[in-house]
Parts: sequence; structure tokens; C-alpha cells
Amino acid sequence: MRIHARAYAYLIVAWTAAFAALSFGATPALAQKRFAFVIGNGAYANVTKLPNALNDANATRSMLQEAGFDITPALDMSLAGLRGALDVFVDKVRRGGPDATALVYYAGHAVQLDGANYILPTDIRPQIASSIADQSLSLGDILRRLDGAGAKSKIAILDACRDNPFANRQVARGLALQIVDGANEGISNEAGLARVDSGSGTFVAFATSPGSTAADGTGSNSPFTTAFLREAREPGLAVEQIFRRIRLAVYDSTNGTQIPWDTSSLITEFSFFQRPAGTSAPQPATAGNVPLTARPTLASLRAMSPADAARTAIAWDRSDIYGNTLAINPEDQTALRLNRILAQRTDERAWAEAVLAGDAESFRLYARLYPVSEHTAAALRLAAAAPSRNRVQVAQTCPVCPAVQQPRTRRADYTPRGVSPARSPTVPPYNPPPPPPGPQAQAPDMPVLLPERPRWTGFYAGGSLGGGRQSGRTTVAGPYGSPTIQVGTPTPITILAPYAIDPAAVPGRLSTDGSGAVGGGQFGFNYQIGAVVIGAETDLSATRLGGSQTSAANPAGTRFTTRAQNELSMLGTVRARAGFVLGDFMIYGSGGYAYGLIDQKGSIAPDTPATVSGAAGSRSGMASGWALGGGVEYAILPGMTLRLDYTHYDLGNQKLNLLDYTGLAPTQYAVMRARTSGDILKAGFNFGF
Repeated sequence: MRIHARAYAYLIVAWTAAFAALSFGATPALAQKRFAFVIGNGAYANVTKLPNALNDANATRSMLQEAGFDITPALDMSLAGLRGALDVFVDKVRRGGPDATALVYYAGHAVQLDGANYILPTDIRPQIASSIADQSLSLGDILRRLDGAGAKSKIAILDACRDNPFANRQVARGLALQIVDGANEGISNEAGLARVDSGSGTFVAFATSPGSTAADGTGSNSPFTTAFLREAREPGLAVEQIFRRIRLAVYDSTNGTQIPWDTSSLITEFSFFQRPAGTSAPQPATAGNVPLTARPTLASLRAMSPADAARTAIAWDRSDIYGNTLAINPEDQTALRLNRILAQRTDERAWAEAVLAGDAESFRLYARLYPVSEHTAAALRLAAAAPSRNRVQVAQTCPVCPAVQQPRTRRADYTPRGVSPARSPTVPPYNPPPPPPGPQAQAPDMPVLLPERPRWTGFYAGGSLGGGRQSGRTTVAGPYGSPTIQVGTPTPITILAPYAIDPAAVPGRLSTDGSGAVGGGQFGFNYQIGAVVIGAETDLSATRLGGSQTSAANPAGTRFTTRAQNELSMLGTVRARAGFVLGDFMIYGSGGYAYGLIDQKGSIAPDTPATVSGAAGSRSGMASGWALGGGVEYAILPGMTLRLDYTHYDLGNQKLNLLDYTGLAPTQYAVMRARTSGDILKAGFNFGF
């Protein structure tokens, strides 16, 4: 008995020690929900290939996995593949909850157009520069989608601007400066700028300065990613301090030709690797004699040597610190380089603020202040189409108002044809006596706005509000083109490759039903013949109908999650109407053409995208079909009616191809087909005229 008791005691002590080790040894990185979208595009079909882009993405992917990130890879992707992988990534972040950290890393070609940054897929066609927005992913759109997914911290790292493929097609070189809500360079007139790409809780880093070009590198990685992979491993070092080190490292390795840039509005401290539990807080971070934690002041810069002051200004990369350094050491050998950096920073910030304002006056002012900038041509082009800040004109007032004019007669106010008012020719018209004098003049009578009795003939317009339910039955077929291997001897047999999507894990059908609100307006014409009313009506409504469904299965060791989403965001109809009048009521039926804007997404995502293929896709487009319905109207006032309208719509089937987004099985795809139909009930009003 003593031996058993002693064994139980040892077992309890061991479990207690293990639990304590896990509790005290757990790092914040493991407690947090971290998601990373790692994109590497180098095998471009129509522009310069980038040998190191895929190496950079794979090396970053490995480092982030060590740091506890859930990776969504997108390697050498077309535009459709990038969009599908982005949908999977955003869905992961949304399901991660409000404390999630979302990181986007990109290595490849990227350019700016009109102040916005675009990530270029491998199938980009550079013939027409104006179509960049339609052929690529916008960094601003990615950050806004992460805002909508509820990510607490958003980090975007772009190792791009390598040999801009649009440089000879009147598109600005390099990426555009990103202004995020809450970011501040420490200068009073730069604080409080409204957001351009994302809200607070955002960190954006570029491999080079806005408007400049980054090096692809002669080694296995670019200079920027080489420094990033080394410096990010420092335990407990905040991301802002990491990138100050990176900026100095890249500046040194490229002989000053490339200076990374970043801006931060993070509301919580973030580091890639946490300090081991129980270790003391480190001393303030430095890079040589350059402080990385405490913002340098004018006094601290004076205490440094000119070389250290210049390196401090480059590490912090803020306009006021450049200005203070130049004021202290105006004759130093680095003064000319710092002046050029400061001038470029000032130009890029002025351009960002002009794009932020978005009016013609701001673009023209920028063109006057920076006549030789790379953005001057774009500013003049945008000024021609931008709205004017002074477009609202105030009506001129007069000291003495003219007499009140007689109200205009309207069609509804005319006396019915064939009926004339009786008036004796011998009786003069009645002239009322003038009103008695007083301190205030009497207001004129209001003009008659409504006819004397309900009239169903004529044009009408109105609005409606209600709700509906959409049934979006979705079928899933495939996967097709799955990779296979041969096993066995002497008679080999063909089986699916272990990294292919398991067909047994893919459901054949998903239901994307959902209810929501509907609101919009209608316009039409009625013609009454006795008790019968015929006419036509067109309406347009904003909707939020439809939904999504997710199914997960693990038939052979790998868990696959299949998700389908089908939503209707706009619905319009053009319908004929026929009704029957019963007193002040009209009962009618309607039918005709229907059209709508449908957003469709789908994915088949494995739990291990690094070793097993996944497929995803999305589309947003118009679809057309038919609509039938009916309702009742009640004339509450002459020319005004209340209505209750029911509509059943059917927009047919929509096909969506799900393409591989992992790069493991490029020929593999699946097909989703969703049927979009539903019922809407709206209450509203019409006003006849």
C-alpha cells in the first residue's frame, strides 16, 4: 500500500509541475490568436520575373510559423487565386475574435496609382496602366477588410517596388505613403489626419521609401527581408523598434540607396517572439549608439557626434528629427543626403494629404507647390475630374423681398374638363378688404399641393422599407484535376496524391439561406379605366439577403472546412402592374424582369495548408431573372397612397470556380453553383404627380 501511495504522490507532483510549467511558460504569442497572409509573386508571365520573391515569402513563412502564426500562403498567384486566398484569410481572422492579430507579408511587384498601392498578381498585363486597379489587389482594400473582420492589430509588410513594370507608362514609381488613423510623426500639423487605408491598431512597413525602388538582392533573399528575418527574432522587442533596426541595416547594406519606411497606430505592444517567462525587462534598445526606444530630442541630438545624429535621424525617419539634425549639423558630410530624404518625405506627405482631401483645389495647390514632382501629372489629371470644394453656392439675398408670387397651377389642380364655375356677368368679383395695419404682416395662404380626390391615373414615386428571406441552395462538385501518384509493383495503381483535396471531405450541398432588411424607392405610371388600373413600375432596393454555411469533415486524417456564401446586396425590378379599385383601395398583381448584385464566395480549406492543397474563389456581379408579386394600396390623401407589396424573385444559378491557393496543386479546382431566389415584403408610400 505504501508503494502505491508513493506512486500516486509522485504522479500528482509530476502533473502539478507540468501544469505550472505550462502556465508560467506560456508566452503571450501562444495566448494570442495570430494569423498571417504570406504572399510571394515572382513568376510573372508578362513583366520582369523576381528570383528572390518566392525565397523571401518562404523564409518569412517559416519564421512566422515559429512565432505562432496560423499561415495562409499564396505563392505565385493569379488575381483569382489571390482573391480566393484573401477570402480564406479574412474568414480566419473573423473567426479568431476581437483580439486577433492579422499580418500581411508581400514580396513581389507593387506600384501606386493616384495615391493608392496595388499588389500585382502573376497574370498582370502592363499594356494599359489605367487598368491596374482592375488587375490587382489594393492594399487599402485588404486593410479595410481586416478592419471589418474585427482584427485588433493589423500589420502589413511589403517588400515590393522591385523594378517597377509600369515605370515607362506614366505611373508613379514606388509605393504611396499610407496615412492611418492615429499615426503621428510628432509634428502638430500632421496629427489627427483622417484614415486613408485603415483605422487605429495598424502598422504598415515598406521595404523602401515612398516613391523609391527596392533591390531584389543578389543573395537568396532581398536586403529588406534579410534584415527582417534577423531582427524580428529579438525576444520582446517591439515591432516599431525592430523596424528602426531594419532601416539602419538596409541603409548600410545598400550604401544609403534604400531606406525602409513605416508608420504605426498600434494600440497594443506587439513583438514577434516574446521574452522567456521569468526574465527581467531588457535595457532600452539601441543599435550601436542610436537609441531605439526613447524619441530623440534636440538636446540628445546635440550630445551625439554628427555621424550618430545622422544615423539616429535615419533610424527614426521622422520629419522633425531630420530637421533638428540638419539644424545642429548643417555642414556635415551627410547634410545633403538628409536634405534629400527630408524633401522626399515632405513631397510624399503633401501628395498623401492631397489624395486624402480629394478635391480639385488640393490637387491644383499640390501641382503649384511641387511642379517637378513625379506626382504632378497625376495631380493635374485628377484635378480635372475631382469635385470642387466651393461647389455649394449661397443664394444672394436682397434687402427688400419682392411680393409673394401666385402659386403655380398644377395638373392635379385643374378644374375637371366640361365643368366651368358659374358666375354672373353683372356681379363684380368680390374683393376682400385689406387687412388691418399691424406690426406684422400675415403670411400668404399655402398653395394647394394635392388634388381634391384620389386619382389613380398619372405618374407616381415613393419609397418602401421591409424585409425578406433568400434561399441560396448551393451545390459543390469536384474536386477536378486532382494530382495523382502511382504505387505498388509490379502492377502499379494510381491513387490521389497525399496533398490533394480529399473528395470524401467535400459536401455535395450547402444551404446559404438568410434573412435581412430591404429598402429603396419606386417610380411608375398608372392608367385607370373604370375600376381597372394598368401600369408599369420600376424599383431599386438595397438589400442584405442570403447567408453562408460551413461544413467540416475529417475522413482520412486531414480536416477540411468547406464554406459557401451567397448574398444579394441590390435588387431591381421592371414590372407590369394590373389592379382593381374598390373605393380608396386598389388590389394589384405584378410581374416582369428582375436583376441584382450577387456576392458569392467559397472555399475548401485544410487545417494544414502548408502540406495539403486548398481551393477558394469569389465573384461579385450582376445576375438577371424574373419577379412576380402583388399588393394593396390605400389612398389616405388625394395623390398620396400607402402600400404593402410582396415580391418573389428568382435570379437563376450562378457558377463559381474554386482554384488552388496553396501552390501545391495548381491544376486542381472545384465548382460551386448557387441558386438565388427569395421573397420580400415591403411597406411604403407613393406620391402622385
